[in-house]
Parts: sequence; C-alpha cells; structure tokens
Amino acid sequence: MNPQNHIKWASSLLAGSVAMEIAYLSGLFKASDALYHGIHVSLIALVVLSQLALHLRHKGTAGQTSYALLFAIGMAFTGVGDYVNGAMSSVQPVSLKLSWAMLTFGIGYSLYCLALWRHSQSVAKATPGGLSASRYVIVLLLMLGNVNMWYQHVESLVAVSDVLYYGSFVFNLSIYVALPTLCAWYFINSKWSIGGLIVLLGGALIPYSDLILFHSWLPGNPAVASSQSYAWNWILYFGGQVLVSMFPALVLDSDLTVNARHQAG
Repeated sequence: MNPQNHIKWASSLLAGSVAMEIAYLSGLFKASDALYHGIHVSLIALVVLSQLALHLRHKGTAGQTSYALLFAIGMAFTGVGDYVNGAMSSVQPVSLKLSWAMLTFGIGYSLYCLALWRHSQSVAKATPGGLSASRYVIVLLLMLGNVNMWYQHVESLVAVSDVLYYGSFVFNLSIYVALPTLCAWYFINSKWSIGGLIVLLGGALIPYSDLILFHSWLPGNPAVASSQSYAWNWILYFGGQVLVSMFPALVLDSDLTVNARHQAG
C-alpha cells in the first residue's frame, strides 16, 4: 500500500465509523454487544493491517518505513485494550477494565511516541544548529494542564482503585504529555503543514477521549460502560487514532516526493 492509499483508506474507515456511531446513538442502527464491540476491534485491526501493508510495500526502499511498523505494533496493543474495555471481555468492573487497558494502551502509545521521537531527532540532526529549545515550553504547559485536569475531573473517580489512581496519574503525566508534545513538534517541523495539523489534532483527541471516558464510565463503577457512553468515547478515540496514524504515511510520502524530485533533477 502506498502512503496516499493508507490516508484514503483510514479516512474512509473513520467516516464510516462516525456514521455508524451516530446511527447507533440515534437508534437507527441496532446491534448485539458482540457485533457492536466486534466492529470496533475490527476497525482497529483494519488500520493496523493498512500500516503493515504500508511498511511491507516500502520496506528497504526508504528509511522512514519503520515508523509504520512501530505504529502497526502499537495500534495492535491498543486493540487489545479495546477488547478488554468492551462488553465482550469478561474483565469486570469498569475500574478493572481500565486498569488492564492502561497497560496495553501504555505500550501502544509509547511505540507511537518512539516513532515520533525518532523523526524529531532526524529533523534535529538535519537542521543547522538543531531545533529551538523553546519547544520544551510545550512540555511544561501540557504537564501543568494535565495535572490540573486530573485533579479536577479524574481524581475522585479513580479513587475506587489504587492501581487506577496512581497509574492514571503517572500515565497522564508521562505518555499523555509526550504524545501531544511530539505531535506538536511534528507539526512545527513540517513547517505548519496541513498534514502536521492532522497529526496534532489526533494527538490531542486521544487524551481528550480518555477524559470523556473516565468522566462517563466510572461513576458507580458498573460492570461495563453503557453503550451510549462507549459510543461517545469511541468517536473521539477512534478519530484520534486514525488522525495520528497518518503520521508514517505523511512522512513517507514526503520522503518519496523529495527522492522523486532529486531523481528527476
């Protein structure tokens, strides 16, 4: 699969997913728990396969294809978390679901961060004088903002579990600082491009979806989240996943375009 086709395919999956969720919330589309949550896991699997196809198509021909592989593996881990969080999983209640999912999502998002970090380092090496140290201001602002949001909207909800309480705080202060920061750096390094903005929006939607998730799923600590609460979160979460997944394709497409120009010249 070439980069443009991945972008088209992932965008189509996102559009279809949003349309399905709206139909589900409105009552137009009805499905059993197995079908409904199975569709969600399948959507993640389809994006993973697209990333793998992107990697295999260009393996050995461009140095950036490892990004697609890292994202494919990372998203596969998040897919496991989606299964755990869904009604098909026997893991209950919601607090236990989120505790286990935090591990798989942590691994997945860490691999996203690794790919984004590697790209940032490659840009720094190619830039005379390196990149401006002022970009670390983003880290400080996000840390302050995340801690404030955690204490205001999450702390009281995760008090039902020590693992979830301390784990969510550390997760919020580390991965959910690193991911949007690195997406912002990519946006800046891409010279404020539309593609960079798309990735940045994805990097913002993913932690925001978790804020909605904790706020709507944890009250009462039910066995599983309500279908309505799940749908609200899924629209934001899968939207963020798809937008962030554009990163390897965008980088690869840019590299292939530059190489084609050099060959033509």
